[in-house]
Formats: sequence, C-alpha cells, structure tokens
Amino acid sequence: MMFQKQIDFLLENACASIRYLVHRDMLKIPVDELSMKEMQSEILQQSNIQKHLTEQHPDGWFGKGIHGCEDMDCHIGALLNSGIEKDSEFIQRAITALTNPEIASRHKNWFIGGEALDSEGRGGNHAIIAQILSWVGYSEDYPIMAEQIKLAQEHLFAVFDYTSPEDFSVRMKNYRCYKPGARFPGANHINLLNATTGWRVGNNFETAKAAVKHAYEIMKDYDEHITYRKPKEFGSGVIGPFNFNWQALRPVDEERLRSILESSYNFQFGFWLSAVSGVPDWVRQNTETYELLAHILDKDTFMDMIPDNQLKAFRQIMGREPNWRNKKSVKCDVMFALLNACYNVLNV
Repeated sequence: MMFQKQIDFLLENACASIRYLVHRDMLKIPVDELSMKEMQSEILQQSNIQKHLTEQHPDGWFGKGIHGCEDMDCHIGALLNSGIEKDSEFIQRAITALTNPEIASRHKNWFIGGEALDSEGRGGNHAIIAQILSWVGYSEDYPIMAEQIKLAQEHLFAVFDYTSPEDFSVRMKNYRCYKPGARFPGANHINLLNATTGWRVGNNFETAKAAVKHAYEIMKDYDEHITYRKPKEFGSGVIGPFNFNWQALRPVDEERLRSILESSYNFQFGFWLSAVSGVPDWVRQNTETYELLAHILDKDTFMDMIPDNQLKAFRQIMGREPNWRNKKSVKCDVMFALLNACYNVLNV
C-alpha cells in the first residue's frame, strides 16, 4: 500500500487525534470498535481539545458568535477535524443550540455583513448555518439547508453565462467587487454541494462538474480577491463573500511550491495546503500537485523545506498535535497534513 511507512510512523508517534483519523479515514477501521472508542476518550483529554470544550456554553452554543476564529463554526470545525465524531454529546448540543431559535437568539447568531449577503442571495448568516449543519449530515429538508443548497446550484450553474471575471465583477478604485445580482460560486456554495447529496438528480451532477471546469478556466490565471459591496441600506462598505480558491486547483511543481514556502505572507503555505486538501474529487482538475506532495513525503525532506514563519502559521491553520515543543510531534502534524491531502487522491 502506498504511504505505508508514513502511516506506520504516525501510528507510532502521533497524538490520539491523528492516530484516530489515520485509523478511521485511511485504514477504514469502524468507529464503534473498542480501540476507536478508547482513542475518542483520549482525544477528549488533549489540551487543545479541552480549550475548545471550555468555550461551550451550558446551553450548547460555542464561543462568542457564529462565524470567526472565536466562534461557533471555528470550534465545531476544529473538533470535527481533530477526530471528535459528529454524534458526540458536545457536537450534538451545539447543533441543538444552532437550530433552536430561542437558544440561538441569546448569542450573536450573525456576523458583520451576513445580513447583506443573505439579502443579495450570496449566502451570509444562512450560509454559515447550512455549512455547520452539513458537517454533521443534518437533514437537507431543513429550511435553511434547502434554501442554501438551491442557492449554491444557482451560483454554480450561472458560470456558463460568463467567459471572464469582467462579466460578473467590476474594478473599483481600490478593489474589485461582484456586480449587483451577479451569481458566481464561492467556497460556501461548492462546499455545501459537496457535503450534500439530494441535489444530485438527473444530469445535475454532471452539469456541476462541467460548471466547475468552466469556472476554473475563467479563474485559473486570475489571482485577485473579489469582494462584495454592501448596499447603502446595509451600511455600504465591502466584505469578502467566501471566495473559492480557484488557484488551488492549478498544478503545482517544485518551483511554485518554493515560491509558496518563501512567501512574505506567513500563512501562505498553511492556507494553500488547507485549500488543496479540501478540494472535492468532482472539483479537482489535476493530480500533479498531489503527486508532488507524495514525492516530498517519500523523500522525507518536508521539514527542511518549510521556513519557521510558515511552520508557526501552519499550526494555527491545520495543527492537530497539542504539544509543539516536541520536534517529533511537529513532524507528525505536518506529515499528516501532507498525507491527508494526497492519500485518497493517489491511493486508489
């Protein structure tokens, strides 16, 4: 089996979160086996997991609001990405809080600009709610879920009307923004469609794959952030509408990887690897990037390649190991992230 030596290293040296994810997602060990349940208990005791759990209110809500690094989506996403199962009491209490209007109204169940995005049909507060619910397999008939799935299809299928970014966006003085009423898929749309299945009827799925390919051709050489300009009734100003990282679909060779690692923006590598790891199979346009990552894993040179500034930022974005004072733990974190990016793409 490909990546066996990396798997063996992680199973011997990694924290419970990573060992659990390797067993569950790569070795396909059933989660109800005794050893897996024991690892779940071990995960809950990790210091980084405990920090998230201390942010859960008695009514189940996590953090200060709904969207942001100290808010509901961040805490739930981190727990799930660390191996906490969606049926755990902590996740289920949070979902109850999110879907119970009385509980949700006690908290900041909105984010700045979310209402404006919802009014424009781009997906704001409702998109965040649908995103969280999709992570746990919530009913697609739930009104906000159904609304956002329909909206996501509209945005994705609208790409056939365009041949360049100029067709759906306009250059302003200091930024580029979407034209009023324009439809073009963002990360919220693609991720929601990837996490749901009810919309995949008739020719929808094949049309979605063709739409993604067309959008990629439009955006693959376009690396400018496109914002959303709020109407005056919502205070004007601009906000980002969860842009999809189309550049993450481009093939990456060693030269381009070096430029990512040498970027003056400390978070460049972490965000790039996170985006590459999260590309759905029906959205992926090549395998070259994943083959490069597999080659780097096989050579075992990756720790020497990543500058300290990028490594520290990587931890904030993709870290799962609770103890970074141990060099072996740091290696486990990076190795797992690289392995997780390319395992299912290449190990077929």
